[in-house]
Amino acid sequence: MLPVPSRPHYDGSMKPERRTPTRVSAPLARLLQRIDPEHRLHVYSLWTFWEEEVGTAIAARARPGGFHAGILSVQVKGHTWMQELQFLKETLRERLNARLGKELIRDIYFTSVAASEPRRPANRPESRPVAPPPVPVALPPIRDERLAAVFERIVRAHARRCAAGDPGAKPR
Repeated sequence: MLPVPSRPHYDGSMKPERRTPTRVSAPLARLLQRIDPEHRLHVYSLWTFWEEEVGTAIAARARPGGFHAGILSVQVKGHTWMQELQFLKETLRERLNARLGKELIRDIYFTSVAASEPRRPANRPESRPVAPPPVPVALPPIRDERLAAVFERIVRAHARRCAAGDPGAKPR
C-alpha cells in the first residue's frame, strides 16, 4: 500500500479550508499597474465628469469619442457647434487636464456626427402605418393562432420582397 501524501491544510475533517476574504481592489490595482504603468488609462475617467467640465449646453451637443496618443476625439452634432468648440479648444483642454491632474490631453480633435433625431418638416403630415397586404398564398389551417400569425407575416414579407424586385426572393 502506497503512503498518502500529506496535505498541509488537511485537519482530518472533510471541510474545505477556509480562507479569509480579500478585497478585489488590491489584485486589480496590481494588474492595472502591469497593463498601464504610465497611468494613461486615467484619461478615460473624463467620460464621467465631461458634462460638469464643459457645461450642459456643450454636453448636449458634444461627447468624447476616443483617446489615442494624447489626442482626445470629440463627436459634435453639427458643423456650427464644431466651429464654436474649435474656438474653445484650448480652454477645454486646460480645464480637462486640470481635472485629470496631469497634462494627458495634448490636443482635441472634433468630428461631426449626425443628430440622433432627424427633424420632420413642418408641412409634411405624419406618416400612418399602411395596412399589410392580403396574404397571397392560401395557408393550410393552423390551430395555434400565434404560429398562424407568424406564417402570415412570413408570406407577406416574401410578397413585398418579390414586389420590390429582390433577386433573392423567388415568386412561388
